[in-house]
Amino acid sequence: MGTLKRKWLCRGIKRTCVKRVVVLLVMLNVLQLLVYLMHSWGGENAPSKFPPIVIQVSEKPWPHLPSFTSWAPESTVDPASCEAFFGNGFTQTFRVFESEPRLRMNLNRKSGLLDRSSFGFKHAMGAWTVSKDEGRLTGADVQTQHLEATQIEPLGEGSFHCFYSETLRTSICEGKNMVMNPEKIEMSEGGEPLESVIGRNEEDELPYFTSGAFQIIVRERGGRKPLFNKTLLQYLMPQGLIQEHTMQHLFEQIHTIPLNEVTCAQIVTQPVVAVTRFEYANLFHTVTDWYSAYTTARIANLKQRPQLIFVDGHCKSSMDDGWQAMFSGLNFAKHLEGPVCFNHLIFAPLGYDTPLFKGLGQSIFCQGCSASDAEKGSRYQTPRLREFGEMFTSAFNLSSATHSPKEPRVAKVLFVRREDYLAHPRHTGKPESRLSNEEEVLDALKTWASQRASDELGVSVVNGLLAHMSMEEQLREVQEASIIVGAHGAGLSHVLFARPEKTAILELVSPYFIRPHFQAMSQWMGMEYHTIEMGSSEADCSQVTDRVDNILSGLLKKNAIS
Repeated sequence: MGTLKRKWLCRGIKRTCVKRVVVLLVMLNVLQLLVYLMHSWGGENAPSKFPPIVIQVSEKPWPHLPSFTSWAPESTVDPASCEAFFGNGFTQTFRVFESEPRLRMNLNRKSGLLDRSSFGFKHAMGAWTVSKDEGRLTGADVQTQHLEATQIEPLGEGSFHCFYSETLRTSICEGKNMVMNPEKIEMSEGGEPLESVIGRNEEDELPYFTSGAFQIIVRERGGRKPLFNKTLLQYLMPQGLIQEHTMQHLFEQIHTIPLNEVTCAQIVTQPVVAVTRFEYANLFHTVTDWYSAYTTARIANLKQRPQLIFVDGHCKSSMDDGWQAMFSGLNFAKHLEGPVCFNHLIFAPLGYDTPLFKGLGQSIFCQGCSASDAEKGSRYQTPRLREFGEMFTSAFNLSSATHSPKEPRVAKVLFVRREDYLAHPRHTGKPESRLSNEEEVLDALKTWASQRASDELGVSVVNGLLAHMSMEEQLREVQEASIIVGAHGAGLSHVLFARPEKTAILELVSPYFIRPHFQAMSQWMGMEYHTIEMGSSEADCSQVTDRVDNILSGLLKKNAIS
């Protein structure tokens, strides 16, 4: 009996084991089937079962600018001239990748799958050609077509060109028919309220690109190849003294993607300028980024103000108003659902590669002037910064106020101050003081103004706590100022948005902060610049008021105050 029980027990155990093995085999087969299906649907570029979202915005027109001059490339531009230095020196065209004839892809509205075309193409992968003044894209090339309900008409084979400046040693590059995969860019989401990310590391906000973060569409099936070789990339965009050249790293990771593997979760049919920022909460460095994006749009010959995409993970800042006013739209790369397909994607150089930054370390003698006063062929004159300043103020619909002859003339002194404010997640909220007796200087200026005013001339002093004003309020005060006074600090970057013929700058220079920024920028704008070199971080109040009084007298003689 005991033997029989043992046999039945063994049989029961065997049956249980067999059942378990069968269940396990079924589960493995199901798992294998799922893996096969995922692979057959394209892996990283697997199509959505829904049609892609088409992103289109109402583009803003370029405003009329008194100092505007053509950005059409000219092979005769002297690389050593101010015209070349301040942006119109991108005269060498590198055709990094180009395909022909034009491919077109139809979108199956039900499945989101792309119909394949079979056209030949040519490209120079890893090779490049250069020529002077090959011409830029025409308006017809740049203005993208509107997307039909069931067809991605503008998408097809890609192309990638770079416009190189021998003067600045950097490039503005543009790609047609490109794909961005946000999940392949390692960085924070960006655009968060500052208070929600206090203490976040800067490294988390700067992008790290993995292979295929950006792709360019090609017809050929099979492997994916890098767009650039190292020799070409180092020539077009040398790292120089920039420790982390994110734009160079981005280009290193651009790969081709065969047409039959392309899917789009979102499609952007209008031109987009990609911008990567570093010191995004500092006005001076933000101005370099604004200038880079503006120059990029002009060099690309865009007929309307473009949309922007921030390829960084910085949080919100007080500078965002400027971006939104200047351009037609704004988004963060990580806010988009990928893959994102772009008809026309243009990459702006880093702010560190702009003349506003590079010019501080070079002996560049350029005198700002109006477009009408610029002498054709002059190496030392430039209206470009005035044009940029007019563009920025026009974006806020600001214009110089007209003055009635019956009203007394008014002279405003704007005293720019460095006050406590929270700038970014790592900021203590207390900026380093460059003028230890700010309050005393302000009181002295107010006393002087009350004594200087008369029935014929009104004089007022503005307490310039700019960090607590909106950008529009800041610009209004700058536009109305006859004299701008302040110690070295980013707030004096507003010199670019002042009235060049009617405003003078007085910089109070501490021996601990001797920098060329605002003297150079005043010269590049063609503005009157004065300085008081202090013996310490404390200013002599009587010396300040005496100098302001002399400057005011000079402006009155020039009839610069209305």
